[in-house]
Amino acid sequence: MPIRAFYSNTSKIFVFFIVDMSILNTMDKHIQSALILLKRRGVTLLDAARLIRNALDAFSEDSGLTPVQFCAKVVSTGLKHIRNDEMPIKDGFLLYLETKHDLRPDSLRDIRYLGNRLLNSNPELCEMYFSELKPADCEQYLSSTFKTPSQFNKARTMLYGLFEFALKREWCDRNPVKFVERRKVIEKEISPLSCAQTKDLLKNAKALKNRDCLPAIGLLLFAGIRPREVRRLKWKDIDLEENLITVRSQCSKTGGVRHVEILPALRRILVECQKEEESCICPPNWRRKWKNIREISGFKGVWVQDVLRHTYASYYAKRFRDLPRLQVNMGHRDLSLLRSRYINMRGISNVEAESFFN
Repeated sequence: MPIRAFYSNTSKIFVFFIVDMSILNTMDKHIQSALILLKRRGVTLLDAARLIRNALDAFSEDSGLTPVQFCAKVVSTGLKHIRNDEMPIKDGFLLYLETKHDLRPDSLRDIRYLGNRLLNSNPELCEMYFSELKPADCEQYLSSTFKTPSQFNKARTMLYGLFEFALKREWCDRNPVKFVERRKVIEKEISPLSCAQTKDLLKNAKALKNRDCLPAIGLLLFAGIRPREVRRLKWKDIDLEENLITVRSQCSKTGGVRHVEILPALRRILVECQKEEESCICPPNWRRKWKNIREISGFKGVWVQDVLRHTYASYYAKRFRDLPRLQVNMGHRDLSLLRSRYINMRGISNVEAESFFN
């Protein structure tokens, strides 16, 4: 090899060696800096590289971000979903119940029943965190536990309130129940009681052992007051001079006050059975006694919920033909529910309607 060529090649090798050393020294500095950043974190440089690689697997060059910007966005997004205080659903439900102590006893009982039924039917749900549940999970648990549309909707309302409670306490980032659709409830036609069936109920209620139930049955049948409202009423809510029943906000299902007129058939019952003002309309053991009266009157196993309220509305509409007045008595917001669900005058004659209230 010529001398000039030898020195030329040697100089190139030397230059390459110097450059490589410079790169290596630079890399060493980066590695040292990285190790310092990771010191005492329990993460190796290889672990960090793998995490970045995993993040970059979802990177798209069309995103308009550099790889570093994309990784930073992944980290910031993840931080929003990391919470220090996780709450198991069972524990959160117990805390939720404690905040509802000011509700009416039956409203609190409904929430407790629905929540316990959901948790007892799905034991794995008890230890899950609020932040884990997705809309599809909520719908699945509700569907498997509550079979009818009306039960499903009631449970959905309860679960929605529970997640709103969790959301305010930052146990989750959103309410997944918000995305679960309510089920359509197809209302069945409810036929009012006949005059003969009504007479049987009243005859058995007037029997000596059941007579203390007669005022409550009268309010259900001749004033259309809801069963739960009747259980909350006291005799001080009955004004026989003005012929009015006051359903106070504490008693009303909707929370508003309303007045219901007292018609002749009901007035006779209330006058005969009147008690002290602070006495409850319903006697002790009301539910058991009322069930017994229904059964001996021929309704064992066939009693339809709210049938007395439907009976009152149907006979009233036939007798007085005054739906706005009936709407006020029933406590409805408008006439649509009366027309679509409550009024069924088929088979009721004018004579029967007049006899019913007199």
